[in-house]
Amino acid sequence: MNSFRNPLARVPHLSTAVVLLATLGATCWLALPATAQEASIKIAVVDLEAVVALSPGGKALGKELEDFEAQVKAEVEQMRESARDIQTRMRDGANSLSEDKLAEMQKQLEDLNIAIRRLVDDKQREGQKKQQEGLREIEKQLEPVFNAIRDEEGYDLILNRVPGVVVMAGERVDITQKVIDRLEAESAG
Repeated sequence: MNSFRNPLARVPHLSTAVVLLATLGATCWLALPATAQEASIKIAVVDLEAVVALSPGGKALGKELEDFEAQVKAEVEQMRESARDIQTRMRDGANSLSEDKLAEMQKQLEDLNIAIRRLVDDKQREGQKKQQEGLREIEKQLEPVFNAIRDEEGYDLILNRVPGVVVMAGERVDITQKVIDRLEAESAG
């Protein structure tokens, strides 16, 4: 016995109604007056990720975040080096140091490892905050550029070229480079 049942089978008139509505919808589209068919909508797509990455503001933000990451790595590495030093002293002095001294060193090592985790967590939050603030600043720069391009080119709709949202877009409607060029010109001026 087949466990799958067509939900439309229970309502025989519903499946007929769906087919009828689909047919009517297609017929209505074909029957639109010539003026409605002639009114064209001008659409453009833009790869916002590329605009942000290649714009002057995006490049500066990328450099700032890279420098920040390098600084954090250096701080963390310095702390890890201290932890390795404590571990080496504990290992070398395992037979010669008192239990109190070894326990004290173990406590220092645990405290240092906790400090490293806290530092990494704090710096991750700080880095995310820097990134968000930088992206907000770039967004402020983008709005007048998009408005100007929309008005100059007469676009009715500008979409972000996101996989899955924009399935296909031709080169003619992609304004990514135009936006990047405009941002660079405004940044230089």
